[in-house]
Amino acid sequence: MASDTDFDAKNGIVDGPTPPHTELAALYKQSFAYYTFRVRLPSTLATIADSLVKDKDVLLATYGAAAEADIEQTTKEVRQLRDDILSNGPLLPFGENDSDSKVWNAFLEQLPKEKSTYFSTCWLYAECYMYRKISSIFRATAHMAGYDYFSQQKQTATKLSVDAMLAVAKATRHNERNSDTFRQLIKLNLWGNRCDLSITSGKQVKPTGNAFDQVTDLEEKLLIDGTAEVWKALDGASGEGIVDIIFDNAGYELYTDLILAEYIIDKGLAAKVRLNPKAIPWFISDVMEHDYHWTLQFLADHPDPVLSEVGKKWQRLTTEGKFELSPLEHFWTSPYEFYRMPEVNQPLYDRLKEAQLVIFKGDLNYRKLLGDFSWDSTESFETCLRGFRPSNLCTLRTIKADLICGLGAGVADQLFAKDKEWMLTGEYGVIQFASK
Repeated sequence: MASDTDFDAKNGIVDGPTPPHTELAALYKQSFAYYTFRVRLPSTLATIADSLVKDKDVLLATYGAAAEADIEQTTKEVRQLRDDILSNGPLLPFGENDSDSKVWNAFLEQLPKEKSTYFSTCWLYAECYMYRKISSIFRATAHMAGYDYFSQQKQTATKLSVDAMLAVAKATRHNERNSDTFRQLIKLNLWGNRCDLSITSGKQVKPTGNAFDQVTDLEEKLLIDGTAEVWKALDGASGEGIVDIIFDNAGYELYTDLILAEYIIDKGLAAKVRLNPKAIPWFISDVMEHDYHWTLQFLADHPDPVLSEVGKKWQRLTTEGKFELSPLEHFWTSPYEFYRMPEVNQPLYDRLKEAQLVIFKGDLNYRKLLGDFSWDSTESFETCLRGFRPSNLCTLRTIKADLICGLGAGVADQLFAKDKEWMLTGEYGVIQFASK
């Protein structure tokens, strides 16, 4: 890897923070985007390539001896992708004829030439492009097109969470329909978002301690709390409606998503919870459809009767259509910010309009709601949504990227005085709501 000094000089890197009211980009050396493309994402790619070599025998047993050439080819191309990022290569069009390739290529064509490399373009676009590029490497193979190269990490994360899951299950089997219980569960779900493998470049994070005690302990870390408005949007409705959850991470967070979804159904707050997974392996730990089914089966097969009953109940709710996996939408794995949904995917926007509430989980969904843009920290959530208002919507996000909105005057300055990296640690969270 070229030294930072040589690389920065060659690529016009600005030695400073991201200026106000501009796109977040790795062009700014003091940004998290720069660190992401110099360190975090190359590490993620190295892990994928190394695991293909390490797990070769298992892969051959699964996909057959003919997959050996695929393993060699994908290993080589993933390493090449890492080199392309480290040399600030261009975002090239995709060669496949898949429907999402056309969407991606149309998007890439309209990027200005001076903003068409990993470090010069918007962070959101470049990071999404990298994960889509990994997918295209595997999709091009003869035998491994359906391989989820993050699956093992997601399953390990789930297994590490069993103690926390069991404690949550025992505490939630006989709860009441009221705003206090709902507040506990939505905050449980918020802090479940701390377990994010993309932030740790795949290193496991085991949830520990009593989850509900942590909800209380973390109250001072919750910078914006729109829970009362979210509750009102549910409690004041007929109970016949739909709630959409736009998933983030598999593992413990998915489990807390479904604890919240179960409560919404059991207490008559909605008739159906629609669950929106990703269509391709995404940001290491994002939920795909097979992760959902694997998790429910893992729980149903668990020797502990409480967890087993939870798994079987959720399978039953899925069969009955009260938990509904939405049709796969490549929009969730596109580079587009959500305010552009009506122009890019009107049917999806129309579907979200059917919901009485849409819950967006996690940091990447937050980035897509706001766009990777250095808003003033005090700017209103509604302004930053730029017209994206299909329904009542809320975002549950632990803060792991350097953008935020909706804070009170002076709050960001106080947090920076305490810890200059407060926006990157996942230590702080927000529950933000915007009515339809």
